[in-house]
Amino acid sequence: MAASVDWSSLPYDLINRVAECLLATDDIDYYMDLRAVCSSWRRATAGAMNNPDPCFRSMRWVVIDEVSHSLDVKRGTRLLMNKTTGRFLRKDLPMLNRYYVITSGPHGFFVLADREPPHAVCILNPLTGYLLRFMAPMVNEAVHYAVVYGPVDAPALMLFCDSCRKLYGANINSRCFDVIVDDKVTYPISRLGFIGRFDSGDMRKKFFDLLRSFGVHPFEMLSVYPSETGHAIRCSIVGSAGIKLIIIKLQHSVEVFRWNTDRGGLFEPIKSIGNQAIFLGHRNCLSVNADMFPSIDANCIYYLKSLDPYDIYMYDLKDGKEERVSGAITAINCHFMSDAKPPFTIIQLLSSFTTNAWDSERKGHPDIEDYGLSSLFEELEFGD
Repeated sequence: MAASVDWSSLPYDLINRVAECLLATDDIDYYMDLRAVCSSWRRATAGAMNNPDPCFRSMRWVVIDEVSHSLDVKRGTRLLMNKTTGRFLRKDLPMLNRYYVITSGPHGFFVLADREPPHAVCILNPLTGYLLRFMAPMVNEAVHYAVVYGPVDAPALMLFCDSCRKLYGANINSRCFDVIVDDKVTYPISRLGFIGRFDSGDMRKKFFDLLRSFGVHPFEMLSVYPSETGHAIRCSIVGSAGIKLIIIKLQHSVEVFRWNTDRGGLFEPIKSIGNQAIFLGHRNCLSVNADMFPSIDANCIYYLKSLDPYDIYMYDLKDGKEERVSGAITAINCHFMSDAKPPFTIIQLLSSFTTNAWDSERKGHPDIEDYGLSSLFEELEFGD
């Protein structure tokens, strides 16, 4: 009779190799399960709970709850998706009930606010439970998008308020969020400029020259809402398989440019994005590994062609053809338009993720203390 295997006696280097494979795909929940097997495996690996280490950030995860006011959401449960591996995770997050949920970030984190005045801001990693607290109270406007950047020990948070066209910023020790942009004309350009990380005035000029080559002013291509201008042309920036892409959505076609930073910021037109598929929206732009999603076609761009009716279209970069895929989900009063009715497809969910924005659970409260404004981000200029 074969002797039983003592898994707890595995060499530390072997355990770490398995753990590194899990972290390489952002399967942080699997990593934490591995550490729970026995004390020996815990000693061989670093703890992820409440750990700010960048290796435990959920960079490949997005939150794609189909309806922000659904029963699951009210119970503190969220649906997460790994855009690289195609994994779905229905995560129970009871601690969300102790805060106002403001928005979710592009890498799976949540922006929260204390329920008690002055409603200080927090950032939550839903996979590890790490909670980062800021001193600044939440702004009074509805937040539609958020970005965390900077060093782990001194991060900063940017809040994008699309409805009022304001951009706020604060670091972890700031007493309030400072207004960086408060202008309808420059806000869309600033929004994309910051997300695209233009690190020089020359780079911004090249980018705007590219947009103008399509015969439309940059503001009209970067509108937050599709009804802001009479043009169907719009632009987005997205990271895809390790490269940065410029996506230009035209009337009936899509142009894609590779942003080659190694060649002085050259924008190279390309006709293939390999096994990737891109979901293009006015609020977000998302690239996924189509090999992991059987219903999603590779080398294609998905988008809402119009908001009346709410229809999802797919553009095949190889064939240069556009076709309607299905009806879309709209978050307006949580109604479902066209043929978009539960259960939703992954194409409908991801299209909704890039187009709709959750309503902040807390907005418009009059009890925010006005600490005044400072010039924390004066050096950030994204104007034309």
